Amino acid sequence: MTIDLLAKQGAKKVYTNLAGRTYQDILFKREEMQNQFSPQIEQEHQREVVAKIKDVKYINDAFSINSNITWFTMEQISSRIVWIVENDNVEQNYDGLISTCREKVVALICYGKNIEMLKRIVPSILPVNNINDAVILASAVAQENDVVLFSPANGSKEDIEKRGFEFRKAVNNL
Repeated sequence: MTIDLLAKQGAKKVYTNLAGRTYQDILFKREEMQNQFSPQIEQEHQREVVAKIKDVKYINDAFSINSNITWFTMEQISSRIVWIVENDNVEQNYDGLISTCREKVVALICYGKNIEMLKRIVPSILPVNNINDAVILASAVAQENDVVLFSPANGSKEDIEKRGFEFRKAVNNL
């Protein structure tokens, strides 16, 4: 066997191995993409319909701890939205929500320390002291077929459960 023939056999094995590995990578990435677009397992406090009172849906999205998650939730809602926000975060950037809010949000009810930052999104903010007052005001403002959305768009993962239970309790007390 000549050195040239040996080199050709080695190159063929290398190319075969590379092609096989590339094929496996493509299959893996394809499966990964399919998983990203498949229906998500519903989690507690994530787009959870708490109640429907007088043809108004109350949705608990306490899971939304940043504006991207809130935007995604708002995009899935076709009705008018009464948005309840708790904003204690000074550094939160809401610029990505401006166009969606102008299109869908009819009222922005806010409680917390940093309400001023939200005025860029919706000029008329209805400030309240706590979640109970926010839900009561939302039920007064909402009209038939509206959605009252509790989606804080800020906070940490530790806050999700506490906020979600508080919203549920306030809605159930209506």
